Amino acid sequence: MTGSVVAQAVPVLLSPVLTRIYEPADFAAFALFTAVNAVLSVIAAARYDQAIMLPAEEKDAINVVALSVLILCGVCAVLGLLVSLSYGLPDSWIKELHGEWLNLLPLAVFATSFFHILSQWNNRGGHFTKLALSRGTQGTAGGTAQCGLGYASLHAHGLILGWLGGQVLGVLMLLRSNLDSLRGALQHVNRDRLKANAKVYRRFPLLSTWGALFDCGGSMMPLFIISHVFSATITGWFSFTVRVLAMPLFLISSAIAQVLHQRIARLNNEDPSQILPYILRCAAVLTLIAIPFVVILALFGVELFTLIFGDKWSEAGRYAGLLALAIGIQFIVSPLSVVLTLNHNLKACVQWQVLYFFTVTLTLTLGRNLSIDDFLVIYVIHELILYSLYFVVIIKAAGRRPTPTGLPDTLSNAG
Repeated sequence: MTGSVVAQAVPVLLSPVLTRIYEPADFAAFALFTAVNAVLSVIAAARYDQAIMLPAEEKDAINVVALSVLILCGVCAVLGLLVSLSYGLPDSWIKELHGEWLNLLPLAVFATSFFHILSQWNNRGGHFTKLALSRGTQGTAGGTAQCGLGYASLHAHGLILGWLGGQVLGVLMLLRSNLDSLRGALQHVNRDRLKANAKVYRRFPLLSTWGALFDCGGSMMPLFIISHVFSATITGWFSFTVRVLAMPLFLISSAIAQVLHQRIARLNNEDPSQILPYILRCAAVLTLIAIPFVVILALFGVELFTLIFGDKWSEAGRYAGLLALAIGIQFIVSPLSVVLTLNHNLKACVQWQVLYFFTVTLTLTLGRNLSIDDFLVIYVIHELILYSLYFVVIIKAAGRRPTPTGLPDTLSNAG
């Protein structure tokens, strides 16, 4: 956690520079690009990447890695073909998405998903230093490139290209540091094990893929609706606010989730009765971290944003005060959801994700004619209710006992 936060300090420090180079509308376009990438990349490996932590045997884990990469390559090839064909369609068909950045989507999806696959492999082995350094490379290189491209007057494309360059560099760094471990493990990859593990963890593509798609779509729904209903400037203020609030808290949150994922997977194989007490302790720690953050933003959001980012971002500071409670409860609950990635908890996870998608879509659609302040208030109320329910689902899931994996004995015992 400490390594990740320290390594990402550069992008945080560069934010005041970026806000003086780019306009709110530039951040709006960048946010839409990253939102589309997030929705696609979360399902690009058919969610088999989420199963890398689960096998008891390393030889099964590396086969899940290989399966994830094969599926990812196929999906990105199809996406590249679709993007190429889209340039022959009338602009009106894809007016919201078509642009110079559309052809960057296949590379962005591949880099994001492949980095996550490698992260899961490193997380399984407890190689947190490698993860921290590669994330630091992504953030530092990406933020620096965005500054340089901004001075070249590339506008939104500077933000997009700079971010993408950082992602690719982080992937290359993590891949290089794992060449030896991957080279040794890949000798265990074979067709029989690929098929066996694909069958054992079939609930991930069959259930988790849909759940992740609904979950990511639900998370991006406020941005999509705001960009459709309100101006590009308001969209930029909102997206930048979420980005700034997410940066410090979710760097901590995602680092904790990585460690949690490894620990929960190990406890699931060794002593499942310890999962619930461990989750409750983590929830208490996360709450203590979140409270001061929420209070400071609610009271001094406008002053902080004006001081740090400039006068034209004071409105974003007001949004930060309104959104503080929603960000706080997301920070507390989201890392704990790794319990729902266990094979026997996937159904409960998907049920909540589907529920969240439809409730947030309905709530924000009904509120689309409100002022931006009232719109954000009903969004915060929705988040407090749904994430409280999410916490209950997680606690119940933490008390469940795992079911046998079902791997054939001949494969489980084979060398």
